[in-house]
Amino acid sequence: MLGADSVADLPPIDQDRIGIYINQAYRECYTPMDGKRPMWAQKGFTLSFAADQAGADLPSEITSVDKIPELIGEGPLSPMTGPEAEIRARSIFSWDFKAPSGRGLNFPHYKDNEAEKGRPIWYYIDNRDMGADSKVIPRFYLYPVPDKAYTVELYANIVPTELSLDTDEPRMPSDLVWDILYPIAQGKLLVDPRYNGDNKEFVARMAEEARRRLRKLVSPQKHKGSLRLGKRPGW
Repeated sequence: MLGADSVADLPPIDQDRIGIYINQAYRECYTPMDGKRPMWAQKGFTLSFAADQAGADLPSEITSVDKIPELIGEGPLSPMTGPEAEIRARSIFSWDFKAPSGRGLNFPHYKDNEAEKGRPIWYYIDNRDMGADSKVIPRFYLYPVPDKAYTVELYANIVPTELSLDTDEPRMPSDLVWDILYPIAQGKLLVDPRYNGDNKEFVARMAEEARRRLRKLVSPQKHKGSLRLGKRPGW
C-alpha cells in the first residue's frame, strides 16, 4: 500500500506508522466510537482493603468500572457520584446563617464530621491527578471506611495491551482478526499521505462493514429477560 511488498521493505519510520495504525484499530475494537463497549473488552479485578483503608489504585489500563462491584461475603455496593457525595454523607446541618441586617436569605451552615467506619455500603471512582501522577490512575474508594479487611470483586472496561512484536496476538472474539481488526486498520491507513492505492473507496467501505460486524459482537448472550411460565388454559 505504501509502495512496498511487505512491511519489512519499508523504512523504519513507516514501519512504526503501520504499527500505530494497527494499535489504533485494536483500541477502537475495545473502545468503539459509538460507546457500545463489548463484554469481551472487560476484565475482572479483585481488590483487597485493610481496616481503615478507604481507597485503592486500579491499573491504568482501566477506563471505567462496569456494572455493580461486589463486597465479597456482604453484597453489592451502591454507587456514589464522587468524593463530593462522600463529603455530603458525613456532613450534618449545624445552623442557619442570617445576614446581620436581617435582610436576605438564610444560608444553611454544615459541620464536617469524621468519616464513618463500618461495613462499606457505597463506592466511587476518582481519576483526578493527585499531584504527582504521571498517568491517569483510576482509584476505587469505599464508604464508610472499612472497619476490617474486605475484598471487592469488579469488572472493568479496559484498553488492550499494545501490540509491539510480530509474535503478539490480539485478543478478539472467535479470532476475527482478519474480519474486524485488519479492515479497520486498513481504513486508518487511508489518512497516511504516502498511501498510493487507488482503492480508497473500497477500503473505507470494508472498514465500515467491519465496524458494523463489531457492533453485533457486543454481548454473547442475546436473551436477557426473565423466563415466565404460565398455566395452560383449563387449569
